[in-house]
Amino acid sequence: MLIPVLVFAIVGIAGSIVLLLGNKDRKALNERLEQIKGEGAFAEAVADEKPNALTDLLERIGGLSVLGGPSPKLKATLARAGYNQRGAPELFFGIKISSMVIGLSLGLLIAIQMRVSMGMGVLVVVGAAAVISMIPNLILGQKVKKRTQEIRHALPNAIDLLEVCVSAGMGMDQAWNSTSEEMGEASQALADEMQLVNLEMLLGAKRSDALKSMADRSGADDLANLSSIISQADKFGTSVADALRTFAETMREARSQKAEESAEKMAIKLLLPMVIFIFPVVLVVSAGPAAIKMVELLSN
Repeated sequence: MLIPVLVFAIVGIAGSIVLLLGNKDRKALNERLEQIKGEGAFAEAVADEKPNALTDLLERIGGLSVLGGPSPKLKATLARAGYNQRGAPELFFGIKISSMVIGLSLGLLIAIQMRVSMGMGVLVVVGAAAVISMIPNLILGQKVKKRTQEIRHALPNAIDLLEVCVSAGMGMDQAWNSTSEEMGEASQALADEMQLVNLEMLLGAKRSDALKSMADRSGADDLANLSSIISQADKFGTSVADALRTFAETMREARSQKAEESAEKMAIKLLLPMVIFIFPVVLVVSAGPAAIKMVELLSN
């Protein structure tokens, strides 16, 4: 019963892919766009942004309405990882669906080769599909964690640079633009987020709303605090430079305290590996010869 169901699922997915790829209207539209593209820098930019066949196929799979499509939570997670491009949620969802199909096929092959019972075969197939389909989530989680840490690490320097620009007489918008350009060498992730704030403000958004969106996209709590500080300084007319200077010092103190806390926890974390791996070896090396000698004396 398991083999026909899996074969039907694979054939159905393959048929859907063939129907999508055989869309003549889409093909005609792409050919028309290729004809009207001019030569030069614009044509090169469009060529660089054109996805390959595999990427387009995965986006089509992830965009199928039958599968439900990507959730808003997935879109927010991808934004925190730095994937704000159009079609990124569909591409990632297509990768997950493809991983699940690969896991089902691999589990089916393993079950057939091992010649296990029906119940065990179902467990092997479902387990393989679950494990392989979780690999994209694990990779995405690592990217989100790495990018968030990078933003938190570079944020105090960005605030110091912003404070210097404001103290030198620049307006807040001009200081923000200069800081976003200079931070590109230190942290590209933070520079991209700051440039997105500039873009939102150019499109008509308020500075407080743009900063709040920046904090939501990045997932860093410090950016939410920065948004509150700048908004309160604009509302009450207080000195932005003093507020930024105090906030930068607070962030550095918090980072230093966190590093000290991690260093103190390291001794406790090393206790278990030492007891399990190092202490038995030391015990064997130090007491082994004496134990062997005692065994020889008692045997005589």
